[in-house]
Amino acid sequence: METAALEIQSVSIPVNPERSSAPINKKQLWLALRVWGKGDERFIPSFVDSKIIKESNNEIIKEILHYGKSSLADGSPNLQRTTFHGDNLMITEYLSGPWFMAIAGIEEKQDGELYFLLTTVRHKQHPDYVSPSEAAKTAGADKPPPTTEQNARRVLGIIRELVKKDEL
Repeated sequence: METAALEIQSVSIPVNPERSSAPINKKQLWLALRVWGKGDERFIPSFVDSKIIKESNNEIIKEILHYGKSSLADGSPNLQRTTFHGDNLMITEYLSGPWFMAIAGIEEKQDGELYFLLTTVRHKQHPDYVSPSEAAKTAGADKPPPTTEQNARRVLGIIRELVKKDEL
């Protein structure tokens, strides 16, 4: 979905499709979201570095570098806040520059089926906004960053591997 001011991408993916070899339960999925939210390198794309600045049980503030540098026009630290709500929702937002929010969640259907939800929202009318593909191109990347759906599928694959290795 897109408006003049916002770009919104959202996806809902079944966690345990019938042919899944490593079933994932809600507790494992939630633990994985918390690990991802802390900035674990297994989850973070190779073009992103993060350093925890402040941490509590329900909130983490990190400094984020894209392609080895701040994505803010003036080069100042790009801070990101991740908050955890209940046992099924993680919200990440940038604290300065063009507004960006990522919402990752767990939906449990009445039949017990789990879905991994990921939504991203970008404010396109901020004066410093540059589309992700343009930012990647400017930084010298050879391909654009993943879409929300590609990222959600990548994260779910990582979670599945961690469950197989009994790391969650």
